[in-house]
Amino acid sequence: MPTKPSLWTDAVQQQASQRLAHGLQAMELTLDSTARQQMLDYLMLMSRWNRAYNLTAVNQPLAMVERHLLDSLSIAGFIEAANVIDAGTGAGLPGIPLAIADRSRHFVLLDSNGKKIRFVREVVRQLGLKQVQPVQARLETFDSPTADIDIVCRALAPLAQLIEWSADKLAEGARLLAMKAELSDSELSAVPDDYNVRIEATTQHSDFGPPGPERCLVIITKL
Repeated sequence: MPTKPSLWTDAVQQQASQRLAHGLQAMELTLDSTARQQMLDYLMLMSRWNRAYNLTAVNQPLAMVERHLLDSLSIAGFIEAANVIDAGTGAGLPGIPLAIADRSRHFVLLDSNGKKIRFVREVVRQLGLKQVQPVQARLETFDSPTADIDIVCRALAPLAQLIEWSADKLAEGARLLAMKAELSDSELSAVPDDYNVRIEATTQHSDFGPPGPERCLVIITKL
């Protein structure tokens, strides 16, 4: 990797590695040392590109581990399909951490922002994530070649809008996995009756401080 960003001193990198290890243990996820280092390399790349590309408002290394890596990995156990579409991936979240953790699935990372997709392509190149395909496109216009799909997204849009954008894929058997920080009764009631909704809690707790933000995963399928 190139020179580390200024915030990523050796001491901070060690602390970030410890925080990642504790978070993985809490979620009962096992990653080898190469994958764990790639997670941190990804965050360092994000830090370097952030000033020019405005990738994230979270720029403190330890907070990035919690908010970007562990939050993304909190849904790893719910993914079932061989193909994963990360809609509105932005800086590659949750797709990049999920792809580092699981090399057996194919990931398509979608975003309409060309600068962010340029960054994701650089991450894929530097980390050698050959099973990841960055695409500059919107979910509603992306034509997937397969129906064996889990569509993941993080705080992208209300559920009814997400269903509208992915209706053709859901009709063919895809699942929608929407990560939500807040989920209101009105948002749930707007989901059409011909869809099944399952809600899973994904709140993460850290040994380094107070619990992280309350989050949940909404899994939607066509009845």
